[in-house]
Amino acid sequence: MIDILSPRQNKFGFYQVGDFRTYSKFEAAEQQVKTGQKMHWNFNDTMYRSFDWTQEPVESLSELYRQRAQQLREQYDYLVLWFSGGADSSNILSSFIENNIPLDEVASYVNYEATGDRLNHLNAEIYHVAVPVIEQAKVQQPWLKHTVIDISKSIMDFFQKKEANFDWIYQVNSYVNPNTVSRRDIKLKISHWTKLFDAGKKVGFIYGIDKPRVIGLNGKYYIKFVDMMDVAVSAECQMANRAWEFNELFYWAPDQPKIVIKQGHVIKNFLKLHAATSEFMVKNKELGGPVTTTIDGKLSYLTLTGLHKLIYPSWVPVPYQEKPKSLVFTARDTWFFNLSDSDPAKYAWKTGLEHRWRATPDFLKQDNLARGFQLFGIPYYIGT
Repeated sequence: MIDILSPRQNKFGFYQVGDFRTYSKFEAAEQQVKTGQKMHWNFNDTMYRSFDWTQEPVESLSELYRQRAQQLREQYDYLVLWFSGGADSSNILSSFIENNIPLDEVASYVNYEATGDRLNHLNAEIYHVAVPVIEQAKVQQPWLKHTVIDISKSIMDFFQKKEANFDWIYQVNSYVNPNTVSRRDIKLKISHWTKLFDAGKKVGFIYGIDKPRVIGLNGKYYIKFVDMMDVAVSAECQMANRAWEFNELFYWAPDQPKIVIKQGHVIKNFLKLHAATSEFMVKNKELGGPVTTTIDGKLSYLTLTGLHKLIYPSWVPVPYQEKPKSLVFTARDTWFFNLSDSDPAKYAWKTGLEHRWRATPDFLKQDNLARGFQLFGIPYYIGT
């Protein structure tokens, strides 16, 4: 059970089963089976319920993004943006650069040491999309540092630890893939960051979580958060609550709720006026994104291209923006999955995952292991 009086970590969400509270989804599921009480993911519920979500903020999205960037700048001595070159992180970078708000650093993950391939799913996005964007940003902010972190060894080291075999599955909640699981201590492996920590500097790490999930149902519209924090803050990081570690969600920050409310209304207005005729609405779930509505009684999906055009004013299409097919068997980890089943690291990951799948009650499972575990979140009504 967690100490619920830790608001710095609770803002990333926690699970409740009656009076029992934990950062671990799987521990909460076990408690539900034990008590018969239903588990709930609490993501700043009290604060978000205090807002009238049906009222669209008067500010533009660009202005709200500027305000968030400025808010972060004023809170930290040093700011690092985790940057993939994708739409979410590119919009954050633009919010700093276009408004002349200083950003200190961007950081990116690669797996080149393991693959030797600059054109695979992860590396191509960094070397061929992110790097050119960052070089252009340096024209306006010449001090901007770009740190490229090869995560290959960290993955192998993590899963080769004896204690990893079963414990690791309690340390993450939804993204149970190798690259997400192994990131907990990655910040301590970058020497110029540890020097800042040791000097008492307050270093903020910014994450582009996440895209708005708008649901159109019988002429009413809702938006919800889902428990996909692992790529920023895992359950283990929340439990560790390390004094030097400051993580920030740019879009889902509880201290800037207008962003997600405004995004929801922009999407809702589009769906009301254009869903039936738009080229960006599709029937195939695999081609769509997290925004859904019904058209002629059938479920339709807004493509990621359509979503990006709506919510990111400076967005331009770039390669490698396809929708992730699985939160378990991710394209970023193909090299790891191609290891021999007898490899100690792969064996530990696979053994832990399969054990967790067998031990998990059915209500938490999606259709099969590849699809992973159910996501949780409560909808907020944003109007008709």
